[in-house]
Amino acid sequence: MTTTHDIFIGVDAGATKTKVVIEDNLENFLGEAYVGAATIRFDTKKAWQTILNAINKALSTKGINLEDKSLRFHAGMGLTGCEIEECYQEFINTKHPFQTLVVKQDSYTACLGAHAGCDGAIIIVGTGVSGVEIQGEKIIQVSGFGFPHDDQGSGAWLGLKAISFTFMWLDGRIDSDSKLLDDIFQKFDRSLPKLITWANAAKPTQFAEIAPLVLAHIPKEDPIAMNLIKRAAKYVDAVAAALVKRSENNVTLPCALFGGVASFVEPWLDVNLKTRLVPPKYDAAKGAILMLKKHVQGK
Repeated sequence: MTTTHDIFIGVDAGATKTKVVIEDNLENFLGEAYVGAATIRFDTKKAWQTILNAINKALSTKGINLEDKSLRFHAGMGLTGCEIEECYQEFINTKHPFQTLVVKQDSYTACLGAHAGCDGAIIIVGTGVSGVEIQGEKIIQVSGFGFPHDDQGSGAWLGLKAISFTFMWLDGRIDSDSKLLDDIFQKFDRSLPKLITWANAAKPTQFAEIAPLVLAHIPKEDPIAMNLIKRAAKYVDAVAAALVKRSENNVTLPCALFGGVASFVEPWLDVNLKTRLVPPKYDAAKGAILMLKKHVQGK
């Protein structure tokens, strides 16, 4: 394998954004790009289109084109939704321009990146919640099975629960002086029909868009916001405990937190998890490249 003709593409595609990082065989940085969501759970064709657009955008900074036959393009992708076998198979069997394509769950590539390919664990607390641990050849996954039946403690869960509290507050089932609930109602122009219509059609990413309102009221010690973030922390603690329980010899490995909700949850986590926390060394896109190079080069 030459160092000049092989291009390694790492993709981190999730429910809110997609990141692409590109390197050559000597780990020289060639480009990166950010675009919107690419979730195979909902639309594999659209996901492919979004990912290819991001790759072309990143390659264009060096004047490289996917149609260049003198180059060998290898792609490693960490995608949300790989646990749904039908979607995964449809995605990987779609015609593509890569000599090598390796696709796994985005939480796995995030874990590889966080610990630079070494053993360790991660918990992603973003739109969803997912925990992954890599221990030698053993891969353990906890949570991340989809919203609303799973992903408790996530941004989508925070949004859903905040909306639920808003309905209960509006019709008198709960008494609360929460400014959060009033702000949520204001977001919908103080129109109950508008709120009902939105809530009955909202997808996980839309519920997650309510989460920043919840998070903004935590420093103000809003009672509903505090209730929700503490409950979210308990769910994250449970994910961490399950990873330890399912590991060989109940080992406790270093753990990194990812996701937009992670920093807000962290102060409320159990001490058993807090003492294990380490900053991630790399992100999930770099983890996808590490996964890819291990597959292609046997490293």
